[in-house]
Amino acid sequence: MSIIIIGAGEVGYNVARKLSQERKDIIVIDKDEEKVERVAETLDVQAIHGSGSSISVLKEAGIERAEILIAATNSDEVNMVSCLVAGVQAIVPVKIARIRDPEYASNEKILGKEKLDIDLVINTDQEMVNSLLRILDIPGARDVVDFAEGRIRIASFMVEPGNPVAGKSLAELRKDYSNLELVVVAIYRDHRVIIPRGKDRLKERDLVYVLGESAAISQFLASFRDRKGVAPPTKVMIFGGGNVSLLLAKALEERGVATKVIEPDIERCQYLAQQLDKAIVLKGDFTSHDLLEEEHVREMDAFIALTEDEDRNILLALLAKTMGARRVIASINRVSFAPLAYQTGVDVVVSPPLLAVNRILQYIRKGKILNVAILPEEQAEVIETVAMETSDIIERPLKDLKLPSGILIGAILREGQVIIPRGESVILPGDKVTLVASSAAIPQLEKFLMVKLEYW
Repeated sequence: MSIIIIGAGEVGYNVARKLSQERKDIIVIDKDEEKVERVAETLDVQAIHGSGSSISVLKEAGIERAEILIAATNSDEVNMVSCLVAGVQAIVPVKIARIRDPEYASNEKILGKEKLDIDLVINTDQEMVNSLLRILDIPGARDVVDFAEGRIRIASFMVEPGNPVAGKSLAELRKDYSNLELVVVAIYRDHRVIIPRGKDRLKERDLVYVLGESAAISQFLASFRDRKGVAPPTKVMIFGGGNVSLLLAKALEERGVATKVIEPDIERCQYLAQQLDKAIVLKGDFTSHDLLEEEHVREMDAFIALTEDEDRNILLALLAKTMGARRVIASINRVSFAPLAYQTGVDVVVSPPLLAVNRILQYIRKGKILNVAILPEEQAEVIETVAMETSDIIERPLKDLKLPSGILIGAILREGQVIIPRGESVILPGDKVTLVASSAAIPQLEKFLMVKLEYW
């Protein structure tokens, strides 16, 4: 599979890194010579210095052979023009563009088949807001991803010392929570993702991924938290006044959450104040310890650092935590920073590039894929797919299927009902099936989905 990626920033770089590990034919284009050198020196891909909207550069990259074009620069206009030029020069089956301006991102007339014919538009700002809202919905969760149109969720939580689930096997856990439709699908322990079985036991400091009906996930995590830490937030403080902060503040206003936004630039503060109805906008900088104290950061249910500087975000989150904020969240661009941020004490880390990679993988994976989410250190993926009538796994008990090692069927959505499957469960045509697969099993899973779940 030949894939051209235009833009070697954090989104383009991380997509290229992920796909190059799977031995796909990747070509990365960027006008920034330093970024091109970084790609060439650290990744097993072809790197080209030039403009992704240039006909000659696209020809050099082999646009006529490309199966997928991903335009991921920081410029919406460049990304759209690149898709336009690529469509004129060759028939590229799939075109993906990163577009942040909501006026462009929602304009079907421009982006649709009659004009640019872009298959997937990724608005990383909106993806960030959606991710943050899901995380805020479930106190104690480190990450939350929706599947099956929100009916199924996967959430991760840390097994802190004293948590009653520590030491229990998954079989015991299933018995204790037999009234909830959920299942533990992955455990991150000692820098390794484990696809567990019934005999495996949870340990303190495990990062556990639980999949199931959305309401069941919330009830499960609430069952071992104190009553004060169970309710969704009513007070939130946001540091940084960029576009993500503005969109998030608007969403929180609609939910009735008391929101404060701190931004160092006075003109930006004025703009934010004009755009927001109830949120309080304050001028303050990185050294605003006194301001955080005056604005009662200790009373905040959540403190979210969303500046453009990821180092600053981590330090701000830690400062807010030491001052008493109940939950602190930091935005980072470099995915590799996440483990370090968690080790320092940040409760939740969100990464725009990682969110973009998840969306892009939806089009990279073979089979009828609806959604993809990457687990820690890219060691496993959660994949939502559709069972087709041509499959030879339908209408057979799961216990009779010879699934490749490292693959677990976590949930089935059938006619609006969430089913956590057992050995006797049967997949029917049209079911939405959510699976978890280790990275080592992805090639087998792709073949499995392509051959078994969909007729080609």
